[in-house]
Amino acid sequence: MIFVTGGTGLLGNCIVRELCARQMPVRVLCRRGTPRTALEHLPIDIVEGELGDAAVLQQAVAGCSAVIHSAALIHIGWQQLDASRKVNVQGTQHILEACSQHAARLVYVSTVDTLPAASSPQQPIDERAIGGVPKTPCAYVISKREAEQVVQQAFEAGTVDGVVVHPGFMLGPFDWKPSSGRMFLQVTRAPLVAAPAGGCSVCDPRHVARACVNAIERGARGEHFILAGQNTPYRQLWQQMLEVAGRRRRVFRLGPLAIAAVRGLDLVHRWLPISEGDVNGAVLAMGNLWHYYDSSKAVRELDYDSSFSPETLREVWEWLRTHHQ
Repeated sequence: MIFVTGGTGLLGNCIVRELCARQMPVRVLCRRGTPRTALEHLPIDIVEGELGDAAVLQQAVAGCSAVIHSAALIHIGWQQLDASRKVNVQGTQHILEACSQHAARLVYVSTVDTLPAASSPQQPIDERAIGGVPKTPCAYVISKREAEQVVQQAFEAGTVDGVVVHPGFMLGPFDWKPSSGRMFLQVTRAPLVAAPAGGCSVCDPRHVARACVNAIERGARGEHFILAGQNTPYRQLWQQMLEVAGRRRRVFRLGPLAIAAVRGLDLVHRWLPISEGDVNGAVLAMGNLWHYYDSSKAVRELDYDSSFSPETLREVWEWLRTHHQ
């Protein structure tokens, strides 16, 4: 039995489907009140609870040989640090305690955002994390770094056996919320599209899911694997999104006036009790970085497929158009 957290999210749902395709028994954590459309008709055992429910997690992990912990609170912004720590750090601590108690191997799903950004497009970052540019210290980056440190400490202490995987920017079907697919939808709906100066490493979550499942039996304790893909400037990626969606628009470079406006909005958020939206200074700062990575180690050791083709992007658009238009 494999226990999966985050099973209604993009990657988590792909992991559950990959396990089911391999006919491996699956138990999935599902938050109370969360729509379960993503899990309908799948032969799984659902445990209702949250990452804050230590007792529930202990019961859920009992009898499982491994845990794939993909659940996380993703907020790229200056706000919600306490909430991010509660889910990403404290929740991960509860998972570690359950894995230790029941001798379950852990595949911890971190992110490339715990690693530096590339100093240039020609110098992608690998697992050694040598050089590069520090990531913007927003709520997501800080909380995921702290969670990863807790995991690494457990590996080094010998209380938990497992590996850490670092997915890149995932675009794929089964994005029920949507999560990363929201960027695709926003780009296609915007009357004017202006991209930041950086880029990301685009990958297929189904490929990432297969590597996560492979990692259950591969890799020594404490090993890290980057599961990224095609390193692409945001401007080029967004232009490809528009073309796939049949939108005849040009993608502009984000100009100084727009940057100044976002920074002004940041000041409003810092001084007034107003919740941040999807556009804020942290998002802008992250967008100006080269999130470029080298997945060679995972290709060799986890049989990871790092490809992301135009056909995949079209498949993503068809899924989003069908489920979210």
